[in-house]
Amino acid sequence: MKDDSIEGIYDTLKQCALISKSAGGIGVAVSCIRATGSYIAGTNGNSNGLVPMLRVYNNTARYVDQGGNKVRCFAYDFQEVV
Repeated sequence: MKDDSIEGIYDTLKQCALISKSAGGIGVAVSCIRATGSYIAGTNGNSNGLVPMLRVYNNTARYVDQGGNKVRCFAYDFQEVV
């Protein structure tokens, strides 16, 4: 993950989609993503946390052609995602 920002999240998502399009394997370190409820100074709002972001990544993996390989969830450990 480039960083905990809209730009960083979606730049990384684009890279994942391009790799996945060619049936490449993907692993994403998401430790930089803020926890649910964390304050966001730029918007004076609160973070939705990791799970909604992982849903977007998982849905993208399902959408992008996997080169005939079985589509798998990005986040095996998060029951909320699947």
